[in-house]
Amino acid sequence: MDREQTAGIAGDLESGQDHREQLPQPAEQPTSLMTRSEELQDAASGLLLPLRVTAPDAHPFRARVESAGDGLVRVGIVRSTPHTVRRGPRIMSSTDPDLFKVTLHRRGSALVSQDGPQRRVATGELLALDTSRAYTLVLPDQCEVVVLGMPRDLLGPHAQALTRRSGTSVPTDAGVRALCAAVLSDAGDHLDALAAPRAARSMADALTGLLISALADVSAESVELPGVSLLERIMEYTLANICDPELTGTAVARAHHISLRRLQQLFQGEERTFQAWLLHERLRRIHRDLSDPALRCRSASAIAEHWGIRDTAHLARRLKKGFGCTVTELRQAGQR
Repeated sequence: MDREQTAGIAGDLESGQDHREQLPQPAEQPTSLMTRSEELQDAASGLLLPLRVTAPDAHPFRARVESAGDGLVRVGIVRSTPHTVRRGPRIMSSTDPDLFKVTLHRRGSALVSQDGPQRRVATGELLALDTSRAYTLVLPDQCEVVVLGMPRDLLGPHAQALTRRSGTSVPTDAGVRALCAAVLSDAGDHLDALAAPRAARSMADALTGLLISALADVSAESVELPGVSLLERIMEYTLANICDPELTGTAVARAHHISLRRLQQLFQGEERTFQAWLLHERLRRIHRDLSDPALRCRSASAIAEHWGIRDTAHLARRLKKGFGCTVTELRQAGQR
């Protein structure tokens, strides 16, 4: 890239102009223009976790960053001139959050390396990154990147499968990948809508399933054991139908043309049995809704029934055992 092109890019970022149709600017957090890579480093590290950012000395540096979300999930959009992002052993710590990072490269290509040779990330592609392992991401042109960071435990049993895809990009030209990219891109354009904790959590639920599906059909999938793939499909099906009170092990097994015994065998390597896992997922959603001040007018039993639990007689005891707090304590916490 020559100086004339770089000067044009710098002017675009200063004025807010783009070489294509102007994108909507999120209203949540207007940011000042950054003129040093150290400023972007601070902003990017604050968004997710510690990173090292450098930029070519020969060109003027310009960047803007906006972000939204809560402790559960963070979304940001980075618009910048060329730079390099590194996450290496010197800045990695055991106290860093255990995050799975996904980037959508809306403008500009990139070069990524993690545990292997450098790979190209084309404009429009999704890139998955396991932040517990060192990586380098080179953005040689003016870029516009939507960044998503979510706790690894949100991925449940899919975490290991997605981790194996780390450092690998996928196109978003069709199917569920196109849908996933559209949702993530829209989130980047409307960060103000994610300011409310409930909105951020709802987006996390929606994107988790989409990301699992979007990143499933890559080369690593061909070496998956059939049982693992079946387990993933069963979990996705169960979570998609979790509000149905008739959802039982027998019903799920029938829907996947396997026996109940086979279903139980698939969960032998998991932390919980199928029934215990289903109950935990329902209680987790009930726990979330009871903490939401927007739902304070709904009774605990109504919330439980919405998530497929008809027998609410032991709800308080189950919440206390599973999450260490009572219904009353959750309601009070949501009002603070």
